[in-house]
Amino acid sequence: MAVVSTKVASVLKLTMKTGIDINGKDVFVTKSLGNLRVTSLDADIFAVGQAISNIKTYPLVGLDRGDQYT
Repeated sequence: MAVVSTKVASVLKLTMKTGIDINGKDVFVTKSLGNLRVTSLDADIFAVGQAISNIKTYPLVGLDRGDQYT
């Protein structure tokens, strides 16, 4: 039996370094932006993530795309 999957949702996750804790370790915050078009190209999502990071206070250290399939 063949397995067929269909992409039903995509999320953009931005990880930013927000500082250093009392032990000297980096502190990170992740923000998620949902409701992306499932047909969006990775390059387009990357460009949006870069544009968003330009207006954020903290430096961007990670940019991830999460897809959900059914």
